[in-house]
Amino acid sequence: MSVRSMQFAELYEVRAMMRALWPEAGDYDFSDETVYVWERLSGELGGFVSFSVRAWAEGCDSTPVPYIEGWWVAPDLRGSGVGHSLMAAVEDWCREHGYAELGSDAELGNSASLKAHGALGFEPTVRLQFFRKLFAQRGGSRQPD
Repeated sequence: MSVRSMQFAELYEVRAMMRALWPEAGDYDFSDETVYVWERLSGELGGFVSFSVRAWAEGCDSTPVPYIEGWWVAPDLRGSGVGHSLMAAVEDWCREHGYAELGSDAELGNSASLKAHGALGFEPTVRLQFFRKLFAQRGGSRQPD
């Protein structure tokens, strides 16, 4: 059982885990992210964490800032330290690259994620509600340029 960098051959397995986290995720390629996986003794994956370096992040003081883009642990492994091990690998990467903080987010209704973040030392910063406004289209939809 260990944490290591994702290998390209594991992309489909990591995508399946990501779809368990976000069913609408599609065929995400993680091209701008670093991905760590947790490997079971059987060789199957039991979790992943992906992160990028963003120009800025809500609630963070430094720029640029590493940011957790996705974090998932198989249900049978939750509470066993797998999530902590994955996050520790990201924290090690951040320290090795000279970063002072790490950003992340969780949906307000996801109490398990909020609790897990708190248990790992993350502190809440900003609570936001996102909005959108759809415009009626005449003669079809306009795609962004």
